[in-house]
Formats: sequence, C-alpha cells, structure tokens
Amino acid sequence: MTIVLIILGVLFIATLVYKPEIIAVFFFTITIADINFEVSGLPLNMRAMVGLALFARSLVPDKEMIKHSFFSNVNVRLIVFFIFYVFVVTEVYELVTPEFLKLYALTFISVYTGYHYFFKTGNMRYLKISLAIAGVICFSDLVYTYAVYGAFPVQRIYQMLLGIPPPIAANGEYEEVINHNFYGLICGMSFVFILNDFINKKHPNKLILLLLPVMFLGILMSTSRSSLLGMIGISFFLISRELKHRERAKKAYMLITLALSALFISLFLFTSLESYFKLSSEFTDKITGRLIDEPIAVFEKHMGMNYNAQALDALEWRGEASTNAFDAFKDDLTFPEQIFGIGFWGFVTRNLGHNDLPPHNGVLLILIDNGIVGLILYSILIFSIFRKSIKVNPDISPALSVLIFVIFYCIGQNGELTSSITFLCIINLVAENEYLASKPKDEEDGETQSVTAGLDENE
Repeated sequence: MTIVLIILGVLFIATLVYKPEIIAVFFFTITIADINFEVSGLPLNMRAMVGLALFARSLVPDKEMIKHSFFSNVNVRLIVFFIFYVFVVTEVYELVTPEFLKLYALTFISVYTGYHYFFKTGNMRYLKISLAIAGVICFSDLVYTYAVYGAFPVQRIYQMLLGIPPPIAANGEYEEVINHNFYGLICGMSFVFILNDFINKKHPNKLILLLLPVMFLGILMSTSRSSLLGMIGISFFLISRELKHRERAKKAYMLITLALSALFISLFLFTSLESYFKLSSEFTDKITGRLIDEPIAVFEKHMGMNYNAQALDALEWRGEASTNAFDAFKDDLTFPEQIFGIGFWGFVTRNLGHNDLPPHNGVLLILIDNGIVGLILYSILIFSIFRKSIKVNPDISPALSVLIFVIFYCIGQNGELTSSITFLCIINLVAENEYLASKPKDEEDGETQSVTAGLDENE
C-alpha cells in the first residue's frame, strides 16, 4: 500500500506541474460531488490536500493572470469581503470550529482556482467537464443505492471501493450524512448547464445530449421536487426563447423532441425500478408520495379544494418552518443581531426553530446567520453579476442559468446559496463577464500591434 501511495503521489506532483488543468478538473469534480476521505498517515484529508496543492500551483504567475488579476475585479473583491464578513460575525459569536474553517477555506480556494483556470481557456470548459462528471457520479450513487440497499440514505460508490464503512446511527440504521436532495441538485445543475451550453453553441457536439436523460433520471431518483421544478422551469424558458429566433428554431424543435423522449424513457425506467431492483413497497410508496401525492395535496389545499391531509408532509412543513424562522428573526433576535447576523449556522446552534433543524429557506438562512448587512452584500453581488452578464453576453450564460436554478432550489432548502459549489459557478460567471467585456479591447490592441509591426517592416 505504501508503494502505491508513493507512485500516486509522484504522478500527482508531475501532473500538477505539467498539466495542472487536470488537477483543476479533479478538484472541481470532487468539490461539486462532495467526495472526500481521510488518508491514513497524513494530516489532511484528500480534498484539502488537492485543493491546497492546486491553490499553490495557481499562485505561479502567468501571462493571463497578470492581465486578469484576481483582486482587480470588483465582484471578486465583493465575494472575498462577503466571506471575510461571515467569518468575523461567526468569530464574534464564538462559532468558529475546525469544520467551519475547512468549509470556508474550501470556498475561498474554489473561488480563486475557479477564476484562475477560467482564463486558461477563456471559457467554462473545466467547469462543464466537472459538472458532467459530478452529475454522473451522483446518478451512479443513486443507482447503486437503489440496486443494493433499496432505500435511502444514499450510499456512495467511492466509499464502497475504498472500503470505507457507511456511518451507522445510534438505532443501528444507516445514518444520512448527505440528504438525498443533494444528488438531485447536482444532476439538475449538470442538466441545466449542458442544455444551455448546447443551445448557445453554433456547432455543438450532439453526443453530449445523451447525458440529459441520465441527469433527468437522477433528479427523479433523488425525489428532489425543488430540482425537478427548477429544471423544468429553466429548460422551458431556454427552449421557448430559441423558438423566437427563426434561424435557431430547428435546434429548439430537436430539443423538444429529445426532452419528450427523455421524459417517457425516464418515467418508464423509474416506474420499473421496483421490479428491477426489488425495492420495498414502503420505499416506492414514499417516492410516489414525494413526487406526486404530496405536491398535488399542497396545490389542492392552497387552491381551497378538497385534499388528502395524509399526503401533506415535507412541503407543507417547510412552509411552516420558513414562517417560524422569520418570526424568530423578528422576535428572538436583538436589533444588532438582526443587522449583523448571529454567525454561521447560528440559527441551528440556538435552535431558533425549536427542532434542531435549519429554516429550509436559503434566503432566510442568510438573513438570520449573516444579518441584513450580509443579505444586502450577497444581493448586491448577485444583482451586479446578473446585470453584467446580460450586458456583455448576447446569449444566456450556462453558469447564469445554473445560478438561477440554485436560487430557485434554495427556496425550500438551506445553505446552498453560499456553498463552495455555488461560488464555483458564480466565480466562473464573474470571470466570463470580465473576459467578454475586455475581449473587444484586447482584439483592438492586437490589431494596432499588427499594423505597427507592418509599418516597422516597411521602414
């Protein structure tokens, strides 16, 4: 085993020196897919070692990064300031823990390296590859769970391959470390990015579309309603936008045909899971309830119709949790706490929801943990990026559509708005905005230099 680790270490260092973009894709992928484990005999876990090594390699100056300095971008400075602000507030309330430090170190490294490696190609190639691989990993984990365990929580294939035992709760059952909605989130982000990227390109590779049914099935298998609704809404908007352009309508019709085919194929496969994987009837009933019965019951209730009260579960509870969280913000926090926040995960630490759970609303979580100031900072950042992207990009950026998807997803979720995954997409969008804004000037300078060189030769 020691020899294997030495060989892998040498290969890693050689790749880091001569092909750092491969390490960048690897780091982005394990960050997005949330893959991490301890390495025996080493002080840091695998993801921390890869991230720190890539960060150190990224500090080596090159031509592109001199031209596009990290701190020269106003939105980059705003991101760094927001991260610093969250740290200060969390420290004030003595909530800084080793896990918090790891999480925010990961976020900063993701931001810096994401910005750096965008300018290596001038596009989001590395983010696209990482999202696609991470989506396939999450889909595979769901298939593995359905096939081998027949019930949630989701079990990870990489842990099985490395011989890492799944966590066991006090009651003897498998413990849920990562909520199953997470896998739908990653599949949804991958779906939206691939679809938007295909639409934007004049001569796209049609083979990439084969991933769309896989990602859609992954969303269904995760039973994430937020991911499903967000994916459908954004896909409908992107495709309908293409129909308005006569020269691009052909691609839109092809996507509609593909979407309908993927829908029927995915639904057929999904409904066949019970017989293929021999799932328990209780598990399949729970899946059906989450995807069909519960949304219908909530809709009927709010429309004043007769509804099945037994079908109401998480959707209804999350609405009440958000209301209770906002009431806690108004009634239980002092005025300074409302302005500046109570620190990272302060809502859960103080048990303001009286159930040891977060509020299940991403915006409310930012408001309570980071205060009105933190929410304003985050809102200014998002608004500035949105406005700049629409201004400099004639098409809708894939990263922009992913960011909209995550915002929609977080209406009923928690801390994903400020996660390293979301900031990785945000920083790629910031870099793209800067690249597109500076591109005309760069081309103009290049033409001027060519003319000058020609004059010198004539002389």
